[in-house]
Amino acid sequence: MENTQWTKDPNHGFIWNSIDHLLTWHANREKHCVSRKKYLRLCWLGMFGAHQFYAKRPILGVLYLATCWSGFSIAMTLVDAIIAVPMKPDENGNIWL
Repeated sequence: MENTQWTKDPNHGFIWNSIDHLLTWHANREKHCVSRKKYLRLCWLGMFGAHQFYAKRPILGVLYLATCWSGFSIAMTLVDAIIAVPMKPDENGNIWL
């Protein structure tokens, strides 16, 4: 993965720079190795963001925890599980998220 730093372009506005930063961050973010079985088991507690905390994504974990009273965190946990299920684990049963 190419490690490029994001720089603010003075010729663009705030919104364009924010979108560009978000896309660059997502493409260059650090991925973490997690146990696929444990991640999917923690999806049962996904309403509270347990699987996100386990995957070292505390900001998303707090977002799930803050919205646990609504259906948002449950729906997003289903999406997370659907993404993790078809991933091929390595010889130790780990996947990269």
